[in-house]
Amino acid sequence: MTKRWLVVVGVGAVLVTAASPAFAARKVVERIIARVNSEIVTQRQFEREREKLRAQLAQQFSGAELESKAREYGRDLLRDLIDQALMVQKAKDLDISVETDLVKRLDEIRKNLKLASLEDLQTEVEKQGLLWEDFKDNIRRNLLMREVIGREVGRTVIVSREDARKFFEENKAQFASPEGVHLAQILISTEKRKPGEAEARAKEALAELKAGIRWADVAKKYSDDPTANDEGDIGFMKTGTLAPAIAEAIKKLEVNEFTEIIPVKSGQLILKVLERRSQGIPPFEEVEQRVNETLYNQKMAPALREYLVNLRKESYVYLAPGYVDTGVELPSEAVLAKKGQ
Repeated sequence: MTKRWLVVVGVGAVLVTAASPAFAARKVVERIIARVNSEIVTQRQFEREREKLRAQLAQQFSGAELESKAREYGRDLLRDLIDQALMVQKAKDLDISVETDLVKRLDEIRKNLKLASLEDLQTEVEKQGLLWEDFKDNIRRNLLMREVIGREVGRTVIVSREDARKFFEENKAQFASPEGVHLAQILISTEKRKPGEAEARAKEALAELKAGIRWADVAKKYSDDPTANDEGDIGFMKTGTLAPAIAEAIKKLEVNEFTEIIPVKSGQLILKVLERRSQGIPPFEEVEQRVNETLYNQKMAPALREYLVNLRKESYVYLAPGYVDTGVELPSEAVLAKKGQ
């Protein structure tokens, strides 16, 4: 991709005027703190994101610790906004479209909120004080970034079985655990449906699973539990913590196998075994998937950072005085020493 250049009109501010003569004299001035090719980051946008960050941190920290964490994570806030702009623009260069995925995601949100239509979802979004178009655009941008990361970075991160085994041998304690099983569920609720309807839906779900339909798709279609959008994942259950009927139903299942329908107090239940763990440090084969995911994520972070540094080199990025992009590549000590000669 060739380097893009912009004609910078004004420094640190953008002027917006209405087309109507009646509004010609009314000016809205919004301070620009960064230009990223054809996009801008405004002071208001930056402050809004900082408020969101602080609210998230406040769920875990308070007092002096909250202030410390807010400063720590806040240093990279502008970097993250620039990263997002760069990836969204890269998606356009790659002719990536996520409109179909956007509709699917909106429908997933609608179903999760038990709303009848997308119009109802729009009403609910606007009740929260959000603009519908902004809400959709935020999801669209996240989907575009995910696609860019997958195509441009994810495919370059390779975890061989030899690498995974070596990592496991060097970090065995990290994978120690009590004995138990990792489960996913499809729950047809009798609290939300009549017993006959719940039973019929459970039979339909089971029939689709046996016909080879993907578990994730069936869970989203039939499950009434909030975990439906996370493929029904209910986490790791230690041995001895499950109800006897459920423990009996899953005890002979292999990984990726699922049960028949299990009647429970809250409805009709189908369970899938995602993983089994032995007590203590398990053999490599038992946790190979977890090892692969852990190592992949460790490799992915620096690979993505390097990719974003290179995107900056191909792009035009302007910062208002007093603002710092912590995502730029810093010169090495050798380069600095050479310049000092």
